[in-house]
Amino acid sequence: MIEKFQSYFTKLERLSDDELDRSAQTLVKSENRSVAKLIAHLAEMSERKTALKLGYKSLYDYAERRLNLSEGAVPARIHVANVSRRFPQLLAALAESRISLTVACLLAPHLSEDNVEKLISDCAGMRRRETEEYLVALKPKPVFAPSIRKRPVQAESSQTTSTPPPSPPSTPPPAEPPKSSPPILQPATPEVYNFRFSATRDFKDKFERLAEVVGVANAQKNMAEILEKALDIALDKKDPKKKLERRRKRQEKASEPSRSERDGEKEERAESRYVASEVSERVHERDGYQCSYFAPDGTRCSSRVGLHLDHRSPFGIFHNNEEQGLRLLCAAHNLLMAERVYGVDFVQQKISERRKSRSP
Repeated sequence: MIEKFQSYFTKLERLSDDELDRSAQTLVKSENRSVAKLIAHLAEMSERKTALKLGYKSLYDYAERRLNLSEGAVPARIHVANVSRRFPQLLAALAESRISLTVACLLAPHLSEDNVEKLISDCAGMRRRETEEYLVALKPKPVFAPSIRKRPVQAESSQTTSTPPPSPPSTPPPAEPPKSSPPILQPATPEVYNFRFSATRDFKDKFERLAEVVGVANAQKNMAEILEKALDIALDKKDPKKKLERRRKRQEKASEPSRSERDGEKEERAESRYVASEVSERVHERDGYQCSYFAPDGTRCSSRVGLHLDHRSPFGIFHNNEEQGLRLLCAAHNLLMAERVYGVDFVQQKISERRKSRSP
């Protein structure tokens, strides 16, 4: 098998980028059809109780031990299998790659004979987060009330006393509006706290934009890092202690003699890659705060994180910092452009040298 994949890699190396792309799409379509058929198998096995007959304690246990599926792969497949006989449209959409397995799993509990076609059509091509935002309109979740509270201490079992339940009132109480879920700010470990709160859509949009500005990818998985950076920025700008530290540093720097004064000669500004902040801001605005790389078929890179100012005409050759020659590129496409101009070996050598110079 190892030799087979070594040979396969050799075959892939001969393909062009377009051929690799088409091949990958074909494989994904084939995989989705296979997943849909497997889910149909699981649905039939659930109906017949096949897993129990084969000696497994559940269909989940069968999928894990007999089919050797990972723990993370089993729940979604069984979840969709449970509704697939009633709504085969779900498997059809999955097999045709109109929706992903994750989206099929999210849709499953919301389907009915009246809405199945509309929900699948509306969610076609959506990702998990987009689907969750779409479905929350069908079944809103409780809104959290903001608060800070200490984690309750568990009482000792020996100190607990049972009290009889209160007698039911003679008349039913008036219906109360549903209560929102309690917020959380509780210690999970001595050094880590759990946070949970609700916010508006404007807050969500600002948070996602903040993630792009501070250069943190995958905002949803790195909320703590992004919020901590935001707190540092706010404190650095508003905290009187920080302001005093900056003023003292400026005063110390102003009192020191300049290099030209020390050397008794006039400094000459060397040619560099420096781009004025106002020019950088205009380039960011012009490119829509997004990587400006376009594929040959017109597809534009969607990255808005970790953007770099790139010289269309390589600075190392033309030494030109004019605004019209600048563009925004993400780190990956910036590296790709550098490799096209200078060659992969040269770029990797420079990266290696930079890493060595930074290492202690």
